[in-house]
Amino acid sequence: MGGRILVCDDDAAIRTVVREALRRAGHIVETAASAADLRRTIRTFRPQVLLTDVVLPDGNGLDLVPELLADHPHMPIIVLSAQNTFTTAMRATEQGAFDYLPKPFDLGELAQAVEDALARGPALGLEDGAPAGEDLPLIGRSPPMQEVYRTIARLVGADLTVLLSGESGTGKELVARALHDNSARSKRPFVPVNCGAFTETLLESELFGHVRGSFTGAVNNHRGIFETASGGTIFLDEISETSPAFQVKLLRVLQEQEVRPVGATDARRADARIVAATNRRVQDLLAAEDFRRDLLYRLSVINIDLPPLRERREDIPLLVEHFLAQISSRLDKHVVAPPETIAWLTALDWPGNVRELENAVERAVTLNVGGRLLPDDFTQFTPTPLVRSLGVTSRLRQAPPEKSTNSWVCELPQSLAEVEREHILATLRYTRGNKLRAAELLGIGRYSLYRKAERLGIDLEAVSAETKHSA
Repeated sequence: MGGRILVCDDDAAIRTVVREALRRAGHIVETAASAADLRRTIRTFRPQVLLTDVVLPDGNGLDLVPELLADHPHMPIIVLSAQNTFTTAMRATEQGAFDYLPKPFDLGELAQAVEDALARGPALGLEDGAPAGEDLPLIGRSPPMQEVYRTIARLVGADLTVLLSGESGTGKELVARALHDNSARSKRPFVPVNCGAFTETLLESELFGHVRGSFTGAVNNHRGIFETASGGTIFLDEISETSPAFQVKLLRVLQEQEVRPVGATDARRADARIVAATNRRVQDLLAAEDFRRDLLYRLSVINIDLPPLRERREDIPLLVEHFLAQISSRLDKHVVAPPETIAWLTALDWPGNVRELENAVERAVTLNVGGRLLPDDFTQFTPTPLVRSLGVTSRLRQAPPEKSTNSWVCELPQSLAEVEREHILATLRYTRGNKLRAAELLGIGRYSLYRKAERLGIDLEAVSAETKHSA
């Protein structure tokens, strides 16, 4: 059975398209073209769901939301906006909107949002007393990023465990901070922990704490992060690089909401929200033998998959402009990127994603002397060649010169393990066996490199000796 839907937008074409789509779905639909028109129509039509644009000729749709909810607390409001930014999505939620849809939107998605609103009833916003977070540099207006913004906005007020998945450099920590800063825990600590940077023993001690004498070097009692971050959020990055034994202990913490410091006999209450992250796909983790399924289910109550930069190339110009302004200000320089350079950067592969792009812009701005960034500013100082996207062909698939140490041929088809093994070997050869530097270039922790090498049958010491001998 359909509902009564009011659509407010100053664009007549949008009003017509949305009205007809919702009528075909069985709803009764009225339209309004302004804030004043909206207020009049609500009194007579009494809609069950309101869809409103942000920019209206006589007001701002976001500012209308609290006013309308004060008079109609059980009317879900869906905000429509062409101002597709993280700030807009969060403001809509903070004001009490039920949902947010970026323009242009899919009519099927719009119809589903209306159905959800009719089914759930009252608008979902911040819980009483929950603070609104500050704007974070989550940049992008592409459809994949809009979906990320919407998911974050829907989680405001929900104290759920979240698993962030995505390649290295896609901004998982930024999303984790956004989840924390837009939650009721925002006044308490946000503590990031790179699980791949610790041995199993050190990681357990850092997170759970230890008592004096529990192991060699434990000369004092040590409060773990779960205790010091009580009431806040713990961001467990590279969670998939932890050992099965540690995973068992973390699962117990999540199930029982208490921790037992290393060497202690008594457990202590643990009140911290967990946001975990992995650069492996959730489907791959489900099939993996080195990650417990029960822990994965517990961590991924909500899963947010962050898109790689190659799947949102339209965001690259925005990111470049942001990094240019930020870095130029910090270095007290005035450097611009002409349109042809922006276009060139947009066409490039960025396997290191946003982090690689930021580092490339910072390096180019730092070394630039002319005030205008050109492709040579980027290609001259990069450790590996920057090449244009070649579809399924790897960025690193180049015809290398003889005895090249910084490129390799990725002949398709290959298994993921084979590609990963060859990439790690190529990176180790490039760094001449420097394992710490190789781990940094690969975007993983040193201990993660050791574990990957063991899994893939790479003798790190032999590779180091080989590269030093060849040098």
